[in-house]
Amino acid sequence: MLNSIKYSYKKQDQIGSCMADLENKYLFSEKEEDFIKSLSNKDILKTSDIQKLNVILKSGQTDLSVIQLILNLGLASEVDMLNYISQANGLRILDRNLYPTQLLGEKSFNTNFLKEQNVIVISETDELIEICINDPFSPGLYNAVSFAIGSKYLKVRLGFKKDISEALDRVLAVDKDKTVVDKFDAIDEVLLEKDIQQLKELASEAPVIKIVNSIIQEAIHQNSSDIHIEPHSHELKVRNRIDGVLITVQEIQINLSAAIVSRIKILSSLDIAQRRVPQDGRFDISIDGQDIDVRVSVIPTIHGESIVLRLLYKKSISFDFESLGYAEKNKLRILQMLNKPHGLILVTGPTGSGKSTTLYAMLQQINNAEKKIVSVEDPVEYKIDGVNQIQVHPEVGVSFSNALRAIVRHDPEVIMVGEMRDSETAEIAVRASMTGHLILTTLHTNSAVSSIERLIDLGVEKSFVFSALIGVVAQRLVRRLCDHCKKPVSTSQYILDTFDEDLESNSVINCHEPVGCDLCNHTGYKGRLSICEVMLVNENFRTEVTVGNSNIHQLALKFGMTSMVVDGFEKVKMGQTSIEELFRVVLE
Repeated sequence: MLNSIKYSYKKQDQIGSCMADLENKYLFSEKEEDFIKSLSNKDILKTSDIQKLNVILKSGQTDLSVIQLILNLGLASEVDMLNYISQANGLRILDRNLYPTQLLGEKSFNTNFLKEQNVIVISETDELIEICINDPFSPGLYNAVSFAIGSKYLKVRLGFKKDISEALDRVLAVDKDKTVVDKFDAIDEVLLEKDIQQLKELASEAPVIKIVNSIIQEAIHQNSSDIHIEPHSHELKVRNRIDGVLITVQEIQINLSAAIVSRIKILSSLDIAQRRVPQDGRFDISIDGQDIDVRVSVIPTIHGESIVLRLLYKKSISFDFESLGYAEKNKLRILQMLNKPHGLILVTGPTGSGKSTTLYAMLQQINNAEKKIVSVEDPVEYKIDGVNQIQVHPEVGVSFSNALRAIVRHDPEVIMVGEMRDSETAEIAVRASMTGHLILTTLHTNSAVSSIERLIDLGVEKSFVFSALIGVVAQRLVRRLCDHCKKPVSTSQYILDTFDEDLESNSVINCHEPVGCDLCNHTGYKGRLSICEVMLVNENFRTEVTVGNSNIHQLALKFGMTSMVVDGFEKVKMGQTSIEELFRVVLE
């Protein structure tokens, strides 16, 4: 029936003689009438169906092959017909997992022909070419294949129409990606006017858009806070910051660097022609029902431009102290600070320690219709109803200090300053806190006590610092153990000697360690929580400072502060985090 059994391993001249009696019409040796009769004998077609088909075929009113006609009329299923052809002729139906992942047979077949005829090349050598077809009766298929393969041996497999079509789409997309890479390789390092236009066009092509979208989508699915796209000598590395830790998620060929950078610049309304100076921008994206604000930072490096995308999830952040992991004692001390009508509250810690989130939680706690609350931020990360939020724009004269001067004249009860960066801002904030305003702000210091030294370094008089200061929250973020896979483990006391703190002395401490599962991306951790120390400055504290007690740390402990290490160790004993994670965060 199918001459492919005979000519699968024959050369072209042998195929020609083998198929001469068929007038080179089909790749299938059985005539249409005989094929229909065979389907009837196998009870695949009814007698009435055969009569209908013969009338249509003999009338010459259709260009469809017999298989296409049967399928279009709904007389039989594709599965039944392919199974019959496969069993009758010993031709295997190709498993969908065995289709090629890259385009083959480019020298033999035009891609338009492959798509029109739904044919895909499975393998190719100098001597043999193997193809997978869906419709052996397709008109013109045999002639085209015979001409294309020349003197090579031919091997034929059967495949379902959808499987072949999807496989073709995949390999042609990969081939298009290669074409885009080649185009970007051709762009000179020094951009001309035509090159800029070409970059814009290429960055808007489907393969580049798909790559950038997949990078962002994958990061969002992993609940990443940042995406780092970094060029190296041989690859473009993509790393996602998940729960505060950078994890490499993929490596892309370096040739695509210009395409990806240009695409992100276009989204962020940045200058794609400028590649030697840092640039900042932003754009909004909606993926899987989530609205994400993406902040973009681009800097030049020796291997190309490096990009960091900061992902701000507009709906998923919860600004309450319980969800942030604060111990009950520390939460009550913070609420005690927020009940004060005026004064200065500091939140301290390194970059990425959750200072802004804590400030938002504080604002949320005291936000009501009876208070006017104004914030000045750079950038405004999350919008809070009822709070008048100002975005810093130094290029037009809106700096922290300038904005703070204007805010003080705006009759607010509460002012939130995103960061105290300079002496001018510090001085204005401290004076405002002493004249009836509650000031919330952040400092980059490692502990609660060192924030006092930092304020003095910024030019604020020591007496003003203690007069204005209500309290300081110094914090870090540790990764939360995955509740689904964590396991208990016993830790010896000597491990705790690494911490320079007075911890409970036991020979064995029961805690938990990370394992890893599908729910936590096999990291053993899912989410983060705060460990902190809260220094509350009351009148007794101020009195002891003024009489000459200069050991601020001892004073803070005397008046109820629990150190960050002790707070973290309590969370270790509760199974919320691990000893290793506490080591990593506190001892770094």
